[in-house]
Amino acid sequence: MIFEHQSKNKEILLFISLIVLILGIFAFFYSPIIFQEGNPWPQIKGIAQLSFGNKDVVKLDIGENKYITKSNNSEIIKSFMKDKGYDFTEQMGSGYLFKSSAGANAVAIHRYYSRYYSLWSITESLNINEINNNLWTTTTNNDGITFQYPKELLAKYISVVKWPPTVKIESGSFSCVEVPQEISSVFEITSQRTVDSRIYCVNVKNEGAAGSVYFSYFYTTFSGGKLVSVSFVLRYPNCTNYGEEQSQACTNEREAFDLDAVVDRIVQTVKWDPALSEDILTN
Repeated sequence: MIFEHQSKNKEILLFISLIVLILGIFAFFYSPIIFQEGNPWPQIKGIAQLSFGNKDVVKLDIGENKYITKSNNSEIIKSFMKDKGYDFTEQMGSGYLFKSSAGANAVAIHRYYSRYYSLWSITESLNINEINNNLWTTTTNNDGITFQYPKELLAKYISVVKWPPTVKIESGSFSCVEVPQEISSVFEITSQRTVDSRIYCVNVKNEGAAGSVYFSYFYTTFSGGKLVSVSFVLRYPNCTNYGEEQSQACTNEREAFDLDAVVDRIVQTVKWDPALSEDILTN
């Protein structure tokens, strides 16, 4: 009888040891994801509520306006904000802007939490100036051109290299000779794109270095009777260099990031003194 009792205790200890070992291995390989927000308990609790409840959006128990959803489907958060009285207006990188019928504004900033879940930081009851002050800044370059640009891209796996963007104004007519992927060098592509009824010629060059790819962007459009160009450089890490979870999150973020919308909004803020611009164009 004693031997049977000891045998059962050994089996229990062995079972517990295996569980601890499995959890340790899991934590070792997935700790960058699990602990990316610090204390993982609010996210784990939120995931449990999503899995066993009937909600598509769960507010995290951390005293802030942070939420978790099952996927990166932006329609989930748009529907959630619609129920709160806000209509979606535009996307700015990983930020989604909303406006209520009463004129209040809100912004939902998205981040991935593994390939299966997304985190949202939602700030409500803002006026448009508060949103601009929080997310955008205004500058005037050496040519006297004033424009706004985002302080950051609100992305985890996309970083700025040449920033703020370089904005230039030129005389001339708009034209775009497209060089598609199939006939271009893999290092340069030129395409014509329409963003909210505005037509852009977009030239993209890329160069790889140390596990990352650097993309040089050159957007040109016709605005205010002049050719307006916006150029900058971004760094994209090679998503395959990460573990499976982070690799998928990296890929998902890149696919969802709306860079065209960011540039289009920059262009809409560009202002210049017509007299001053003539001096710029003749130099």
